Amino acid sequence: MARSAPRTERLDVGPHVAAVLRPEETARLRDLRNLEHVVCAICGEWIEPDSSTATSVSISVEGERVAAEFAHAECAPSHADLASLVMLAQAEPLGIVYAQALHPDAGAVLLWERKLDVRVRGLDGGESSLYLDADRWEGFHVALVNEPVRLLAGWLLERDGDDLVLRRDEEVERFHGAIGRSTPEWLGSLEESGFCMMIVGAGVGLELPRAASIQAAIREHRALMGLVEFDV
Repeated sequence: MARSAPRTERLDVGPHVAAVLRPEETARLRDLRNLEHVVCAICGEWIEPDSSTATSVSISVEGERVAAEFAHAECAPSHADLASLVMLAQAEPLGIVYAQALHPDAGAVLLWERKLDVRVRGLDGGESSLYLDADRWEGFHVALVNEPVRLLAGWLLERDGDDLVLRRDEEVERFHGAIGRSTPEWLGSLEESGFCMMIVGAGVGLELPRAASIQAAIREHRALMGLVEFDV
């Protein structure tokens, strides 16, 4: 999906909604409003991408997930239950959870997920995960049958003090304290091979990592993967 399309339509993102969205997620919502058919969550009418209709976006908690929905601004203002969202994210609504594992064949593996699994509803093509935007994770792929994990061209994993930083021209994600929390075996594998297998997901449950939940996320295409070069 092209990101160069002009943003001529107004999308109201209220302060409570903005407080729990990362900048790239807010930009993605604006792209969706301007490039997709979206349905009003209140009246059920479609909002055309070329329409000048004022539109709002609201966020609500649904179990362990978070739903983002569009509406005509006259049907509903942009709103979010900030207290519930902060509680769900354990006071870090903008953060991520990550885990490091040593795979016997793949070597160093880094898994991470967005703390708030925001799913956008009311799209012409159905539900979409806001964090797992295909444009943002270009080159990452779902699990391939009988094929190795593909190399991520143009991506680089770098060390920055005690952090690891994933870049594609600019910083995409920072893993705070990843060097300090690495086991000698994990860090040794990373430095010796010069590569790291990356897995990014939504709704994986990494705060209580279980192999079964991670495998389920991969099978259900709630996680993307790729092999990235490490800048020693």
